[in-house]
Amino acid sequence: MSGSPFDRLRTLRETGGYFPVSDKVRIHLSGDDRLRYLNGQVTVDVTRLQKNSAKRALLLSVKGKICAPLQVWIEEADVVLEVDECLRENTLARLEKYLISDDVTLSVPESAPPVFHVFGLPAPDGALKINRLGAAGFDTAAPPSGLLLAEPAEIDFLRIERALPQWGRELNAETFPQEARLESSSVEFDKGCYVGQEIISRLKSVGRVNRRLFSFSGTCEPTTEERLNFYLPDRTDLPAGVLTSRCQDFELAQTLGLGYLNRQFEDSNSFVAADAEGKILGKFEKRPPLT
Repeated sequence: MSGSPFDRLRTLRETGGYFPVSDKVRIHLSGDDRLRYLNGQVTVDVTRLQKNSAKRALLLSVKGKICAPLQVWIEEADVVLEVDECLRENTLARLEKYLISDDVTLSVPESAPPVFHVFGLPAPDGALKINRLGAAGFDTAAPPSGLLLAEPAEIDFLRIERALPQWGRELNAETFPQEARLESSSVEFDKGCYVGQEIISRLKSVGRVNRRLFSFSGTCEPTTEERLNFYLPDRTDLPAGVLTSRCQDFELAQTLGLGYLNRQFEDSNSFVAADAEGKILGKFEKRPPLT
């Protein structure tokens, strides 16, 4: 299915589409203690998982920082954790660190069947309901017919437009969940104890972190630098934050972006973006989150 970039994005936004799920690895947990053990490791209560329904979660360090963003669900007798392929070894090491006398086995299937994610349509019976792109969706083993195949750049556009943080861009091993605004989608504060809980519960009670993720729109000159520094327009000697992701919205002739603002600059709305040499490449305004 072809069409102009405008028509394609409009279709993906309003009707939905699909894309192959790649660069992911699924870690299976089996054994009698799998639920009890995992509940002491992740930020959501896995005993509340519904059949054929995945839930977003986080694996944290003892300091409350993100080790890995996860999708978790029940599959027959196993609990499945899905993580980015680049986090496979770190995630396995983090899980194994707390396996002492638990009846739990960790395994990664050597060959996994192809997976396609459909978004914008209700899930058929038996399909895994999973939110991968800020909208209801489901996974299927075969490409669906009659839907638009989303290109990687279009998927990234929708991710940025919907303010979804990504590992390696907005998320790394130094990020607290509240900084990336993941506390509402990936943390359940009413569950039992787990690694890192004390820290993020304390951050919740304090109510503030040193930086937070925001959405932006504006204009930006082309550059190969992935991250740009934010400054106030009248004060370019003091960094206000960092622009971590950006994409071009050709329909509106503007640049959309995600980035962090330092705590003291959260009430400001206008910023300039500069490269590592200090050259100003664009002007940005904070934009409200997509509803």
